[in-house]
Amino acid sequence: MFPAVCPGCGRPAEPVCAACVRTLRPPPSLPPPAGVDRWLAPFAYEGVARELVARVKYRRARATVPWLAACMARPVVAAGAHTRVGLVTWTPTTMSRRRARGFDHAEAMARAVARELGLPARATLRRRPGPPQTGRPAAARRAGPQFDARPGPLAGRVLLVDDVATTGATLAAAAEALRRAGVTSVVAVTAARTPRPGTVPRVSPKPPAYTRPMAAGSRRENAGIP
Repeated sequence: MFPAVCPGCGRPAEPVCAACVRTLRPPPSLPPPAGVDRWLAPFAYEGVARELVARVKYRRARATVPWLAACMARPVVAAGAHTRVGLVTWTPTTMSRRRARGFDHAEAMARAVARELGLPARATLRRRPGPPQTGRPAAARRAGPQFDARPGPLAGRVLLVDDVATTGATLAAAAEALRRAGVTSVVAVTAARTPRPGTVPRVSPKPPAYTRPMAAGSRRENAGIP
């Protein structure tokens, strides 16, 4: 009933037009959080990418999830990580956020990424009671949430999915819980990566290859999908 509009220019598009796709910038180069062997992301957390994540996280825009998942899968495949992990999992949100939104956005993204990669997805973590990370001061965010592994066998190598990482505390806490349960390797993928405060992200003036539109006339280009 209500046509989707591009978060960058406001023109009709679902979820983003091809012109605004070309404005998306690759993520800054940062070391992975503690316990994470490799941290992948398609975009820097700014501009259109920030708004796309916000639509999923705060506005229940589930139609954006498949597009983001396809973008997240590309660097995983480019790194060859999809051939070295046996399971896709996610960092669960708080129960209050899940009730308010009606779904766990990290779970939705992880399951969509798993479909893109042809890998199984399963809930492996429980989040201990505590406040959400969003909106907390940086010092409080670095303490991170706490997780426990769910009962059941785990793959030795896991792909951990989250929407965005700022301090990396959530990914580190999740990785620690997974390693306590016997996981030997954790590769993380987020939709976007935020540079550390006070640093200037080193990014290319051109978007990464997997965000460029396909040949003219293709269905995926017309939909604004890289």
